Amino acid sequence: MGLGRLSALDPKEPVRRYQRERPGELLHLDIKRLARFEGVGHRITGNRRGASQGLGYDFLHVAIDDATRLVRPQDRRSHAMAGLVQPAPAAC
Repeated sequence: MGLGRLSALDPKEPVRRYQRERPGELLHLDIKRLARFEGVGHRITGNRRGASQGLGYDFLHVAIDDATRLVRPQDRRSHAMAGLVQPAPAAC
């Protein structure tokens, strides 16, 4: 019966899942910061001197449509965030 633990007596809460019916009804937006680097690191070369500093970051904007699970990544340099949200429902 699997009652080796007291927690086995407590009923588990049912998983509450959600999914929208129409494309574009719910979008998940995320921004990922990606560090820039040049060349290989000190673990390969064995040289810690001459480390690259101040190369900055690239940013990746991603929109995921909840109904179709369509993912639309776009680069921040190419379009504004508003341009990311607008074409997502039309693509579905």
